[in-house]
Amino acid sequence: MSQVYLSTPKNNTRAIILLSFMIIGWVGILFAESTRPPAEVVGLIPQLDKVAHFAAFSVLGLLVCGLSLKVRPRPSIPLFSLPLLVVSLCGVLEECLQLFVPGRMASIPDLLADMAGAIFAILLVNRIWKCGKVRSWGVIGSF
Repeated sequence: MSQVYLSTPKNNTRAIILLSFMIIGWVGILFAESTRPPAEVVGLIPQLDKVAHFAAFSVLGLLVCGLSLKVRPRPSIPLFSLPLLVVSLCGVLEECLQLFVPGRMASIPDLLADMAGAIFAILLVNRIWKCGKVRSWGVIGSF
């Protein structure tokens, strides 16, 4: 599969800065949400908090994967890589933060849902990348 790199250094720098701010903002939202009591609906629907963790950390994983591909374009992101480590570390920190918030508690299943979201994001990005659909992240694969 041949690849055509579309990013110029100036565009790459802008994208890296934008993705970095988006990641920081999303992590800020996640941590702010962790300092509040859980929503009432979480208690009404079993395992909804795990779905929320999975979804939130999938978004974070997609952002970190996008940044990773902008910094170092390559054919795929290894499953056990920096994006998984970064997202997992954010999950660990979020769960530790909840230890100090009244009405909240840390949970290993929540952390596993966070990590599953990160793994899902990596697999999704790799699948999309393989199909050549990720044009805005810098590489078009022709098939």
